[in-house]
Amino acid sequence: MASEGASSSSVASPSESGGMSVPKAEFIDDVAAFLEGKDADRILAQLQENLRTYRMIVEDLVQKRVRTLQKLPELQRAVEIVKHLIEKQESGEATVTDFQLADGVYAKAKIASAKTVNLWLGAGVMLEYGLEEALTLLQENEANCRANLKTNEESTAYIKDSITTTEVSISRIYNHDLERRRKAKESGGNS
Repeated sequence: MASEGASSSSVASPSESGGMSVPKAEFIDDVAAFLEGKDADRILAQLQENLRTYRMIVEDLVQKRVRTLQKLPELQRAVEIVKHLIEKQESGEATVTDFQLADGVYAKAKIASAKTVNLWLGAGVMLEYGLEEALTLLQENEANCRANLKTNEESTAYIKDSITTTEVSISRIYNHDLERRRKAKESGGNS
């Protein structure tokens, strides 16, 4: 149906859509010229399909944003903990902390000189890192998380603009086609 001239014929560049490759919604300046020689119902069907695609993308982006927002406080907390361990190691002081053994069950522990920490990488994988290396990794992950949030915001704004443009196009094409059919019916009835 792209040959019909519907909006899916061009694709936004990744920089325009925040790293995504999605159909670019184009505003139709002259609806009459756009529909010349085309089936309005087919164009409307294609635009409705684009609209469904945009809405699915927004839903996916919202879910990704929620997951990323959940990770950010965990990363910030981990960075602060590792910084605290580095400070205590440099000063030679012991760190007293509570370890969670189970829900509501904690054990107090004194850490004399922590040289390494174990970090969960996901998918049931935990690795041991030196304190400086762990701090670098966690700070990089935190920066990536913030960058992902920014990209997500840009992508969501781009897709929402595409939704608005597509909804306006659908309305304009529908109204133009309705008017065209009404005029054709009137001119056919008056002859």
